[in-house]
Amino acid sequence: MARALGLVENGVRDRHPGWSVERIGPREPIGPVVATWDEDAVRLIGEADAVVVASPVYRGSITGTLKLLIDMLPNESLRSKPVGILTVAAAPHHFLSAERHLRDILGWFGAVTAPNSAFFVDSAFRTDEVDAEVLAALGEFADQVVTLSECLGGRRFGPDPLTVRYAKRAAG
Repeated sequence: MARALGLVENGVRDRHPGWSVERIGPREPIGPVVATWDEDAVRLIGEADAVVVASPVYRGSITGTLKLLIDMLPNESLRSKPVGILTVAAAPHHFLSAERHLRDILGWFGAVTAPNSAFFVDSAFRTDEVDAEVLAALGEFADQVVTLSECLGGRRFGPDPLTVRYAKRAAG
């Protein structure tokens, strides 16, 4: 997973020189499967022009560590923000499992999810040489997220998601 995400980051740096890239990672693991996040991660996501959510497919969904981060995010942190989904799994038949869950979650936040996600089987990254087709797909994925962000130009997109509308009603 880390290697695939690194290739996306390099693609943005190489192909979009005006863009900066910052990887947000969890703190030290608290067990064999889960790690926690600090408030800096939440702040960086809120300030970002675009986000790539990357997760290995774990038991047909996202990891518990990613779920903990999502639970920390305020409703507005992903509102109208371009978000790309990158997943890696052990087998091709897992291609929609985590993506489906992430699309539902991102919709709840009102994120503008990139139309094409990037999914790969982990064997694509096991050797020093990554196949040219995989590299091209990762580059196209990165281009898609950057282009979506540039087209939106920070504008709000669509009506507020239900969670935001209900929070406004409760506060007002």
